[in-house]
Amino acid sequence: MSHLHIIGATITGKLQLAYATVEIPVTMVDCHFAEPAELSDASLRTLNLTGCLLPGLNADRLKVEGDLVLRRTTSGTVSLFRADIAGDMWLTEADLTAAGTAHALQAPQLHVGGGLYARSVTATGGLNLWGAQAFTLDVSASRLSNPTHAALRCDGLRLAQDLLCTRASVDSGGVSLFGATIGGQCWFNDADIHSTTGWAINAPSVGVGGGVYGRGMTAQGGVNLFAATIGESLELAGCTLTAHHNHALRAPGARIEGNLQLHNGATVTGDISLPRADVRATLLLSGSAFTGSTIDLNHATVGALDMTSLNTLPSVLDLRAATIGRINDSAASRPPRIELDGLTYQDLRPVLPAHQRLAWLDRGDSYNPLPHERLAAYYRQLGHDNDARAVQLARHRKRRSHLRPLARLWGHLEDLTVGYGYRPGRAFVSLFALTAAVAIVFAARPPQANRIGGPGFQPVAFALDLVLPILDLGQEQSFIPSSETAWVAWTGAIAGWLLATTIIAGLTRRLSRSGH
Repeated sequence: MSHLHIIGATITGKLQLAYATVEIPVTMVDCHFAEPAELSDASLRTLNLTGCLLPGLNADRLKVEGDLVLRRTTSGTVSLFRADIAGDMWLTEADLTAAGTAHALQAPQLHVGGGLYARSVTATGGLNLWGAQAFTLDVSASRLSNPTHAALRCDGLRLAQDLLCTRASVDSGGVSLFGATIGGQCWFNDADIHSTTGWAINAPSVGVGGGVYGRGMTAQGGVNLFAATIGESLELAGCTLTAHHNHALRAPGARIEGNLQLHNGATVTGDISLPRADVRATLLLSGSAFTGSTIDLNHATVGALDMTSLNTLPSVLDLRAATIGRINDSAASRPPRIELDGLTYQDLRPVLPAHQRLAWLDRGDSYNPLPHERLAAYYRQLGHDNDARAVQLARHRKRRSHLRPLARLWGHLEDLTVGYGYRPGRAFVSLFALTAAVAIVFAARPPQANRIGGPGFQPVAFALDLVLPILDLGQEQSFIPSSETAWVAWTGAIAGWLLATTIIAGLTRRLSRSGH
């Protein structure tokens, strides 16, 4: 006999092949088994149970030289612990049901030389592929559920190529990929994943050679990519993420070689947590809606941040100590609170005048000079010196509000007279106004000469002698104000001294910063 081929049979006893070695292919199509089949530690050429009905299949440590086919099979728990399938494993359209909270497919450390194809599977209890190996895994369009454990448990899974979960439906239990290694792409497009016990997708330390794609995906329970490594892009366009423990997307320390795209109508309820993450290309958030969200990029490195248009704003954008190559935003897309302390960037788009960018800096909780210094440096790099001075002036004004009353008063004087050294033209206006006022008073009420043969009285020269302590035109020494105008002389002298001191301090600050 070269092939055992049985169609439509009813097996009333047990199929007992434990420890057996079968040298010919075995095919049983549309057969009905009254008892669970026992194939533990068996060695077979190939096994095909297409369309069969079984109470269960125990095939731990089974060895198959070719393919294992369970296509359209209806069964209780299928156990393949440490089984070794040299060819492909086919579960397409199978219907597996576990008792209690066990997994419907128990296959820890399963080894499949080819692909594991489980498209359109219904697994009440889910699939346990902990530590399994295969060329590829396809569970697209499958329906999985497990009320207490991950419905698709792939911790430590190793795939040479792709993991396909497109259009998969997980009613409860979620997907676990902790420490998995996927050589190709990871596909979750249009998947609907709900977890009642934890993360919808729990994949800390996962390594993906290609990209992770979840376009149109629903993840009720959030996505955990802590310390993940993704060789291309993470694309979540149009997805719906709902938080687990406040986090809709958690990826601290993740490394993404391409883009992170959370745009094109994506809806996020919960926080986006990316501290210390490294996104080599663009973090794209435009066209998304955020509800009760904090976007945390603390100490992250991002090639470009694009949030030019948001349907609903997050509550907080944390960019502290982040390094970003280019930031694309708009006034309408800025969250109510933005933390910028320690942020470094190379480019801002669009290039806006300083008064519009200053509104960006005013959304932090506390005063810190670094964001102003960085923005001023950016404008200087562009050659926009007036904008750079406007930013520095705004920095001093913001700092002034945190000073003690006396220092605040002195700050107001510096601002009024020289704009903290960034508006030197005000100095000449202030000096001219003060000199003119003093000269007008003494032109109307000339002082008395205090010596015979002295110079003639000149109101402007007398005012300059009073107002500018560094000048000596001989007028102040030659004339004495009357009792009615003495207070004008004193006020002019004191105001001139204060004004000169303020001007010197402001201009010194300006020159020292320009030199720096």
